[in-house]
Amino acid sequence: MNRIGIAGLWHETNTYSASPTDLDAFQAFELLTGESIIAAHRGTGSVIGGILESTVFEPVPLMTAGAWPAGRVTSAAIHHHLTSLDTELRKAGELDGLLLDLHGAMVSEGQEDTEQAILALVRQAVGDIPVVVVHDLHGNPSPQLVTLCDALIAYDTYPHVDMRERGQEAAELLRQILNGARFQTLVCKVPILISPLAQGTDASPMRDLKERASALERRQGIRRISLLPGFPYADVARAGFSVVVVHEEGAEKQAQLVGDELATDVETRGEEWLVERNGPATAVAEAIDSAEWPVVLVDVADNIGGGSPGDGTALLTELVAQGATGAVVCIADPDVALQAAQVGEGGTLEAEVGGKTDQLHGDPVAIRGRVERLTDGRYRSGGTWQTGREFTMGTTAVLQLDGVTLVVMERATPPFHAEQLLSVGIDPAEANIITAKGALAWRAAYGDIAARVIEVDTPGICPIDPLVLERTTELMRV
Repeated sequence: MNRIGIAGLWHETNTYSASPTDLDAFQAFELLTGESIIAAHRGTGSVIGGILESTVFEPVPLMTAGAWPAGRVTSAAIHHHLTSLDTELRKAGELDGLLLDLHGAMVSEGQEDTEQAILALVRQAVGDIPVVVVHDLHGNPSPQLVTLCDALIAYDTYPHVDMRERGQEAAELLRQILNGARFQTLVCKVPILISPLAQGTDASPMRDLKERASALERRQGIRRISLLPGFPYADVARAGFSVVVVHEEGAEKQAQLVGDELATDVETRGEEWLVERNGPATAVAEAIDSAEWPVVLVDVADNIGGGSPGDGTALLTELVAQGATGAVVCIADPDVALQAAQVGEGGTLEAEVGGKTDQLHGDPVAIRGRVERLTDGRYRSGGTWQTGREFTMGTTAVLQLDGVTLVVMERATPPFHAEQLLSVGIDPAEANIITAKGALAWRAAYGDIAARVIEVDTPGICPIDPLVLERTTELMRV
C-alpha cells in the first residue's frame, strides 16, 4: 500500500489587520504532529477528515497548523511551521505522494507568497513525488505556485460546505496519478477585487460561472476547474480572481483556452460584482421594525472569518440607542470577559466594551449589565463547517443589558456554528435580532432560521467595497 504524507498549513491573512498572527494563535486553534492529526480530524468534515476516509493508501500524518484569520503571520511562527514540516518530512521515510491542505491566502512577515514557500520546501525535501493541494475558495494562488504541484483544487462552495468532499477528491486525484495519470495545473488571474457578498456560489454571478465551468470540464484533456473569487483583503500582487484548471499532460493549449474563456467571462460581468448596502442606523431601524423574526444583522466589515478583530461596535451602539429588544450581539473583548468572570454570575458589571483593537471598528461602548452566565467557551460543531470539530471562544460571559443580550468572548470566534450561542444557553431561533460578524459564512449557523437578512455597510477592515481599504491604509498610518 502506498505511503502518503498528509500535512496542512492554514491561514487567511488580512494584511490590513493590526493584530499579527503569532505562534500562540496557532496553538489556540491547531498545532499538531503525527498521530494526533488523525485523532483530531478522523470523522470530521474538514479537508483532512475527507482525506482520511481513503482506504487505498497508508496515511502518514506529518504536521498541521491553523489559526483564525488575522494579520500577517509572524516570522517566528512561519519559521516554526516550516522547520516542523521539514523535520516531519525527513523523518517520515520514503513517501509515495503528498496531500496538502493549504488555505491559499497566507501572508507572513518577509514572505508574501507563503504557500509557494511551503511547496518549495516540500520539493526540496521529497523531490519529484506526486503532490496534490487543496485550497480554500478564498485562496489567492499564484501561477508560480502551481508549477510546484501536480494538481491544485479548491472548495466549490461559499459558504464552505464541501471541505470534506474536496479532501476525498484530492485523495482520488492522487490515486489516479499513482496509477499512471499525468496532470498539470494552470492558473489564469483576473485583476479584480470582489466583495465576499458577491461571491456566494448559490447565486449569480458565481452560480452561472460554476455552471459554465462544469460544462467546460467535459472538454477533452480537462480534469477539473476551480473558481476562486479570492480573498480581497490582502495587499499582495497575487490577489484577485483565479481560474484554476487541472488538465492532462499534452492538453496545455486546451487548458489555456478554457482558462482564458472563463477569465474573460469574469471580467465582462463588471457591475454584477458591485455591492451596496445601508449603514448601521438605517439597517438597525429596519431590523427593529421587521414583522418577521429573527432578523440577522450582518456586520460585514467586522468579519471575524476575514481577519477583523470582532470588537466592532457600530451595530451594538445603534441597537442600544434605538431601544432594540430581544437582540443578541457577540463581541470579542478579553478584558471585559475576564472582568465578568471576576464579578461572577448574578453580579453587575460596568465596563467599556469593544472598539479597542484599532480606530477602525467604532468606539468602546459603556455598558452596565447583569452577568447571567459564564462558560469556558468550548463547543463542538454540529453544522456544515468543519462538522464535529471542537472550538473555543475562551472565557465567555453572557451579559443582560436593556433589550440586548451581549455575549463577550475572550477570543474572537467567527459565527460559523449555531452551537456558539447554544453552548451559552441562547436559542438563536428565539431571538428577535442576531448580529453576525461575517459576510456569508454565518449562513451555515443561522441560514435555516433567518426570517430576514440585512447586510450592513459597517466600518472595518473587511469592507463591502474592498477598494476603500486604500483609504483605510492611510488611516492606519496616522
